[in-house]
Amino acid sequence: MIKKIIVALMVVAAVSGLVYATYGNTSSNITNNTTNQGTEQTQQINNATTQNTNSNTKTNTKTAISSAEAMKIANTYIQVSNATAGTPSLVKQDNKMVYIVPVIDNGKNVGEIDIDAQTGANLGGAGGSP
Repeated sequence: MIKKIIVALMVVAAVSGLVYATYGNTSSNITNNTTNQGTEQTQQINNATTQNTNSNTKTNTKTAISSAEAMKIANTYIQVSNATAGTPSLVKQDNKMVYIVPVIDNGKNVGEIDIDAQTGANLGGAGGSP
């Protein structure tokens, strides 16, 4: 009879040990999986942000024409004999890159001509020589 009790206690202890080991391992896996998923999601967000930033940087600085070419194009639109195109500034307007070319007459900035940095088209401007 004592042998049966000892065997029964050993079986109960073994089953309890297996249940504890299984539960403890499952809980650990759930925690690790959750942590890994959170880390992977954070990494994916970081990668997407980096790619987006790199894409924006390339878009913002890429031009088909140079500053000197924009200056030459602007000179063709200036109709006052003494006025010339000044040094262009590259800016972003309405999601496109534009050279703002100042119009200089007798050393004074009297206006500007906007030149599309991709196409070289005259986009208008402001002011003008009196």
